Amino acid sequence: MFRLILKRLLLAIPTLLAVVTIIFLIVRVIPGDPATAVLGDNASEAAVEKLREQMGLDDPLWVQYLHYMAGLAQGDLGDALVTRQPAWDQISFVLPYTLELTVASVLIALLVGIPGGIITAVRRNTWVDYLIRVLSLAGLSAPAFYIGLLLMFFFSAKAGWFPAVGAGTFSEPGKNLHSLVLPAITLGLVETAYVTRMTRSVMLNVLADDYVRTARAKGLAQRVVLLRHALRPALVPIVALTGIFTISLIGSSVLTETVFARPGLGKLMVGATKQRDYNLLQAIMVIYALIIVVINILVDIIYTWIDPRVRE
Repeated sequence: MFRLILKRLLLAIPTLLAVVTIIFLIVRVIPGDPATAVLGDNASEAAVEKLREQMGLDDPLWVQYLHYMAGLAQGDLGDALVTRQPAWDQISFVLPYTLELTVASVLIALLVGIPGGIITAVRRNTWVDYLIRVLSLAGLSAPAFYIGLLLMFFFSAKAGWFPAVGAGTFSEPGKNLHSLVLPAITLGLVETAYVTRMTRSVMLNVLADDYVRTARAKGLAQRVVLLRHALRPALVPIVALTGIFTISLIGSSVLTETVFARPGLGKLMVGATKQRDYNLLQAIMVIYALIIVVINILVDIIYTWIDPRVRE
């Protein structure tokens, strides 16, 4: 296991290097001048040229790349153009809110979606199967922001059970978790629909395999057959799907963050794009790339735990 983890970590280094290089080049070809974005369109040409020199934009591209990579190797993501503060200061403030929302949404999806998928597979073509499939189809069809508005209307405006906006602070865990409920359910319901349908499809295939029929022929209880013999091999594609949607949730949570007025990485990225803050945008994309690589490594590790054959 240790050798496998070490191998994945070593493979992640060139992947991150390639992604960071692509991000650097993409940010440099975005239309517009960073110096003009900072000073405004009415700034004099002399002021713009002076700021470009201070920012190192007059250097050749390869020199800018070497300076950027040298700073990145020391953990320096650069300074935001608008606030002139380290980009990491803004990212470190909003990143925990995005991560807690993503983790809570994934947990809701797994805790609801996997049992729902198992039930629909076992009760195939019954009213329970049809009901859960209709509900999952509704979850696939409804946009996340619409679900969020509905939850906000019923459970905040009408019932008053949860706050409508805000995220609380981590110094007050109770208020923070109380504010997290509705946004987490909003994103969790969307992924629950995918997990339910995937679990049902995989379980139907697994339940038809010979070793499952053999386990039933031995007289094992239905619960033992499902949980010990059928569920574990079925988890491999479910884990893959969960990894993909975890990455997707981190990037697409901006609508939910906007609806519930929560700070978050996606919302910060949209703001940096509107303000043409290229340095902050570049730093956020690097953090995104790092998170994606970490999630993929975790998925590979979980693979080996579920199916030891992957180690070979």
